[in-house]
Amino acid sequence: ARDDAVQVVAAPPNADAGAVGALFHALKRPLVYATDGTASCERAAGAMRSSGCGVTILTSRRRACTNEDIQTSAQSDFEVLRRAAGRKSEDVPVKRRKLDACAYAQSRKDADASDVIVLDARLILDPRSSLALPDKAVVLFDDAVDVEGLARSLASVRVDDALLERADRECARLDRKASKSETECNRDYVKVSQSKTTPPSSICGVCGLASSVDADADTTRVPGDCRRAHHFLRRVRTFIKHLKQAAKTCSAKAFLLEIAESTSGETLAAFPRRLASLRNALKCQGAGPKAQALDEVCAFARLVTRVPALVVEGKRLECLDARRALDELRFSQPLIVAATCAAEVVAKLLRCEPPEPALATARSALPVVVARGADQLSLTTGQGALRNDPTQARNYGTLVADVADSVPDNVVCVFPTSEDMESALVTWDSTGAMRKILQKKLVTCAVGDESETSKALEVFCRCADRGRGCVFFCAASSAALSCAIGCARTVIFAGVPLEPMSEAVRARLDRALCDLQLRESDHLAARAALMTRGALSRAEAVVLADQRFARAAHRNHLPKHARDAALRDGGSADA
Repeated sequence: ARDDAVQVVAAPPNADAGAVGALFHALKRPLVYATDGTASCERAAGAMRSSGCGVTILTSRRRACTNEDIQTSAQSDFEVLRRAAGRKSEDVPVKRRKLDACAYAQSRKDADASDVIVLDARLILDPRSSLALPDKAVVLFDDAVDVEGLARSLASVRVDDALLERADRECARLDRKASKSETECNRDYVKVSQSKTTPPSSICGVCGLASSVDADADTTRVPGDCRRAHHFLRRVRTFIKHLKQAAKTCSAKAFLLEIAESTSGETLAAFPRRLASLRNALKCQGAGPKAQALDEVCAFARLVTRVPALVVEGKRLECLDARRALDELRFSQPLIVAATCAAEVVAKLLRCEPPEPALATARSALPVVVARGADQLSLTTGQGALRNDPTQARNYGTLVADVADSVPDNVVCVFPTSEDMESALVTWDSTGAMRKILQKKLVTCAVGDESETSKALEVFCRCADRGRGCVFFCAASSAALSCAIGCARTVIFAGVPLEPMSEAVRARLDRALCDLQLRESDHLAARAALMTRGALSRAEAVVLADQRFARAAHRNHLPKHARDAALRDGGSADA
């Protein structure tokens, strides 16, 4: 093993039981296997148990402790994935009235004695979580996890005026409670002055039962201007006021210079730790919309001082460097990133050595590249062709209808953006393509509302076992995509899933060009290939419908077996 904290391997174990078992026995150390969702965790755990390893699925406290009020108010990807996996609230294995100990504490206890811990990668990569992993463990990310993109995304924060208003009201509530609890606040002040914090209660704030207490690993000094509870809350409210008034886009350094007169960067970095200590001293639960809003504001304050970022109009913090986001998590365990697609670019973006050979090889789908439509015109979604060119929309509709007619089970159709999806569905309805699809299968789609997307995913997953199947339409950035791919036989990429060009994307491309000498074309092509990684490793058939996939710039970032097949078979096919 090298001295690097992060390693990239060129091919994944793909949750193969023999590969993961062999890796565990070779390392002779606990293995943490991070994948992309609840359904994927259950599939991976089932495969690993057959290899003789002791496996535990570790989840978040919110999902482990079953509280109906908490679950119904949760607005996160975990709720979508939980519903999509077929777990309705009454079917969750643990119930509060049946528990004699906290389910989260029990799962943590089981994880400490397990050979392999399977969990969602978001629990590891989210800087807001304080998940403690075994010290001697090795963390392995599944190939379906876009570590570079997910680390950047989780190190980015978005707030709006409504969220800032909720956070301000939560600060006022804590201020009133601190005024009534001077004794507890004074004790907390003494601990904070000694570079300590008030530990959380041994009683779980979600289920109300005996729980595990995670020690605070951060022993850095808390600045003097936020040690007192009232002083700290005043600083937070000043920061919220600044976010409301900010209206321009600037770098994180420029943002800190603007606010330096009222609050120092050292004070901003201590916000989350000081908030947790104050809540523990006042015995306040960190649940509910107002508490979550204050958590987001404190995360914004800390991350703006720690990672290279772009602050967009004071409301969005866009992280520009995935490796700095990983370093911010302070991992003591070695990380192994499995990358089927664009392994060389991933290694460069994570600033580690070139990728090593494959750990193991698992059978994966060979993609079919469709470069021309039924009328022999080139298929492309570049420059908004799906929205502006009726011919392109008609050709894509014909392709999807033909695939739905040929495939007996579920089909997922992925669009570059949600705007492309909406425009294409409207055009298909007027041209009759949607009517042809409905004659063969049901149709569901991912929408902006999370609860509606969850219901659509439930219908889609049920159709995998009964009826003629279903077609699920979604954008490439949808959180429901990974779960949908697990229940589909065929995945169609209607265009290259490139990110819409924005100020944050442009700043990230410029940074990669200056620091890593990574050309913009290679960077964008690698990101597009990474969006197809889950389908190539899990679906039985993958259709890449865009002429740009047939070009060497995009083809070279596909997995080796897919590149070899494309070159051997002549590169592309016509619809």
